[in-house]
Amino acid sequence: MRKFLITLLLVLGVATMLYSQPETFVFKAQVIGGQIIPTNKTLKSINPDLTLGGEIAIEFPSWGEYPWQQYLSKPTLGVGFVGLNLGDHNILGQSFAIYPYLLIDIVKTPHFELNWKVGAGLSFFNKTYNRVYEKYNPETVPEWSYYGSTCNNLIGSIINVYLTTGANFNFPITKQFAVHADFGHMHMSNGSILQPNGGINILYASVGATYRLETECKYCKHDKKATFPSLPYKWSINITGSGGYRELYYGDDKGYGIGSLHIGATYNICNWYALGGGVDAFYDGVFNQQGGTRLESLTAEQRQEQLKHTRFGRYIILNEDLSNKFRVGISINNEFKIGRITAILDWGIYLYDPIRLAYYTDDSYKHKYEKRPMLYKYDIEKEDGWNYLRLGVRCRVWDNLYIQAAVKTHLSKAEMIEWGIGYQIPFKRKMKENELFETIDGWQIYHQ
Repeated sequence: MRKFLITLLLVLGVATMLYSQPETFVFKAQVIGGQIIPTNKTLKSINPDLTLGGEIAIEFPSWGEYPWQQYLSKPTLGVGFVGLNLGDHNILGQSFAIYPYLLIDIVKTPHFELNWKVGAGLSFFNKTYNRVYEKYNPETVPEWSYYGSTCNNLIGSIINVYLTTGANFNFPITKQFAVHADFGHMHMSNGSILQPNGGINILYASVGATYRLETECKYCKHDKKATFPSLPYKWSINITGSGGYRELYYGDDKGYGIGSLHIGATYNICNWYALGGGVDAFYDGVFNQQGGTRLESLTAEQRQEQLKHTRFGRYIILNEDLSNKFRVGISINNEFKIGRITAILDWGIYLYDPIRLAYYTDDSYKHKYEKRPMLYKYDIEKEDGWNYLRLGVRCRVWDNLYIQAAVKTHLSKAEMIEWGIGYQIPFKRKMKENELFETIDGWQIYHQ
């Protein structure tokens, strides 16, 4: 409750400062109800109740002063503050989130508005992984025990990623007052930076009200609209190098370096969307020598050697080979452009993946003796599989230089968070003599 009150005071303070500025903004409050999706064994065993909470937010309607706002039909930018009870006070506790979001118009009438909402930020948990280490016998493999009443082996870090998307329904009642409802999905996890990282996915619904504070708008009175070209350039090549850190298993208390290189080409279909393909190379330091032999058959020294890297039992990697740490794939690349910000969504398949032969199957490792195909049937709870996703945000900081943050996943299982830097090489259109060009926010705008 104290954290929620502090957050409320911060929001009111920001609102007071904004009110003194010659702009328009919207204050929003809503209650939230939802259900955690049981995506793993831990959540199935906890079986939490309904998730209940609330959100307060400040929104800034756009007036088309920037090109990207005109491309997206003048969307609304907001900043939200969320507080949630996760349905089990003793184990899961509460979570809080702060995040910016965008409302993009789909349908807009005087009495009804339908928007697509998408947001990303940070979430915070007041209860995280709790364990007690107990060594029963130095001659046997150490075992772990948990305090049953406070056993949160779902989330290993206080600070996590917060992602949300869904539909926003708004019903204006007066010029300043409206009621609204949201239906969507929210996700919180740390991208395997700290284990465990089971992640929390919530399907939610919310209802609330908005109050619009009208002030002077210096853009509203201008009727002149820019005429945009088809595109400033048609093709571009993106070269991105990324790195990071992650843990493999919550019982290890050690982490390893990760890295990736992406080279891709995209075609600008319209001013806000580009589609293309690329090649990805991944390095993951967690794939060192591990598993492979029944520990009960080994001496204490042999067990210690076998467990020197990890106590994880998912992979069977018999040798300490550098080649085991690399994967190579090809991907389909989607880019959604919002001014200097670009949201990316990539889907790829592995062309080179030695780890696909390194999984236990019925307590054996027959994959080592079979030539497994590139595409195969698999259980995501036991294997990474043959395909991957990358969801991220790219920000152009200077000329065509950009920074990028992305999470790589196998279906719903986050593998790593990548922090990268890259460069975009555009293939520009040829200028025509009868075109007058003007550069606005990095885009070339012309008037005929």
